[in-house]
Amino acid sequence: MTEPLVVIGIGHDGPAGLSPEAHDHIARAKVLAGGARHLAFFSEWDGEKVVFDANISQRIAYVRECAAQRKTVVLASGDPLFYGIGRLLLEVFPREQLLFLPHLSSVQLAFARIKETWDDACIVSLHGRPLQALAPALQRRESKIAVFTDAHNSPAAIGVCLRETGCAAVYPVAWVCENLGGPDERVTSWTPGELEQEIFSPLNIVILLHGQDAERPGRAFRCPAWERGKKLPLLGIPEEALRHRTRRGDLITRREIRLLSLCYLELHRGDVLWDVGAGSGSVSIEAARLHSDLKIFAIEKDAEAWENLEANVRTFGALSVHPIAGTAPDAFGQLPDPDAVFVGGSGGKLEAILAAALGRLKPGGRLIVNCITLDSLACGWNWLRDHDTQPQVTSVQLAHSRPLGKLYSLEPASPLFILQARKQ
Repeated sequence: MTEPLVVIGIGHDGPAGLSPEAHDHIARAKVLAGGARHLAFFSEWDGEKVVFDANISQRIAYVRECAAQRKTVVLASGDPLFYGIGRLLLEVFPREQLLFLPHLSSVQLAFARIKETWDDACIVSLHGRPLQALAPALQRRESKIAVFTDAHNSPAAIGVCLRETGCAAVYPVAWVCENLGGPDERVTSWTPGELEQEIFSPLNIVILLHGQDAERPGRAFRCPAWERGKKLPLLGIPEEALRHRTRRGDLITRREIRLLSLCYLELHRGDVLWDVGAGSGSVSIEAARLHSDLKIFAIEKDAEAWENLEANVRTFGALSVHPIAGTAPDAFGQLPDPDAVFVGGSGGKLEAILAAALGRLKPGGRLIVNCITLDSLACGWNWLRDHDTQPQVTSVQLAHSRPLGKLYSLEPASPLFILQARKQ
């Protein structure tokens, strides 16, 4: 290749915003590639045009062939190396064969328009990604969040997300910056509730600003149900921060047992987790805080416990947790195959649950059962041994200090057994 592939960032103002150097490269090019919107700025340009469409891999492969023989220019939005096509090109071309001429990125323009610094901003792209990708930034209560949207994850969808996760009061101001740099540019501010009712240009970026009167961000986010002035730790949600009381008693996996169970589940990024007999959802929510890419299905049959579960999911903004009202194993039918299954409660159907879960587990999948009684331990242990697994069990006996007059004693809790198995 005699000349490098030139990748030129272009704004909504089109050729008018390009440098003389960029214009010179385009004028001398024989092949011009880019999205249909970018190429439309150069309707009178004389040469071969390559439109980037859904078959982007094929188009890039063809551009590489063209660049080896003729001067080729690629047009991209804003800064090609900022959530742009630059990443894909770097996977195909040697770095010495690429020349990048970036334009201002839309996030730079957006913060300039609302007159806010952005060196401390959290940038989240929802373009072609699930809405759950916004969850970690909301959980951390970032002071400024810039969100790249798409047709599905629109500003209205973000408004719904803020309401459903209890974050509407934390982020009372949302700026929507449309068609930045173009003649029809519009920059407006809204409340999260107003966002839900509005329709915006598809070319927009949303900026969420932490309320001045709301709690300032920190490494660990605060939960509205938690005692005012206290921060939740990064690991180990205190039981008092979760709604878990029912007429049947406190349906919650205790803090220490919860963390041990998560260790044995050996979760990885992107895993599917079933939480069977989820109760308050403490295991699901604790897992969701480990990584936003987990897909968690919390199954609970008790109506009162399910209400607590759903409330806790909203309170913690745990968008990756999907509460399922139903009875196991019947509720498994519509769920994706799991990488890990946690059984916190079985309702007397432990063998049926184990059979259905083990049948659906992916190879190498982990199965964890918390057993309070010797009967459930014996039932689970014998069933797993009879079905060609090699179960292991860990006995956990906790004791906590309690006042005894002017002195202190250790008050033991009932022992618990963590049954573990792996699908061969």
